[in-house]
Amino acid sequence: MKSFRIAKNRYAKDLSGMGSRKYSGRWNQKGTNMLYSSENISLAVLETLVHVDKANLPDDLQLVTLTFPDSVSCLEINQKDLPQNWREYPASNNLAQMGSDWIDKAVSLLLKVPSVVIPAEKNILINPYHPEFRKVRIDEFKDFEFDDRFST
Repeated sequence: MKSFRIAKNRYAKDLSGMGSRKYSGRWNQKGTNMLYSSENISLAVLETLVHVDKANLPDDLQLVTLTFPDSVSCLEINQKDLPQNWREYPASNNLAQMGSDWIDKAVSLLLKVPSVVIPAEKNILINPYHPEFRKVRIDEFKDFEFDDRFST
């Protein structure tokens, strides 16, 4: 299985989830390490775009391909199992609590969740504290640039 993330060069090799620990996210509370990735490259691009200033798109990015055996533990949350307001911005703390509880209980290495940007597609959250985390590998780094049309 593969997942994809876009990160600044200096953070591309960092799989600790420290960024989410510092700033929190839709699926984790501040203080909880979690690694966010997407099931495909195009979703990783869209997820990145919704979090950056389009007038100043970063030019020091890497597309990181992560791989892990299909046999690793994975839990999936479907849209129908989420509260009605799950797509609101800013996100409800209920989702962050749900994700942080998942990390703390080490339920699985992976948690597949619907993307707010495209609910039919999944983001893949990774628990850096799970015993199976050693099976996560960085398969490839590629320089990544956004198409100029995104900044207009």
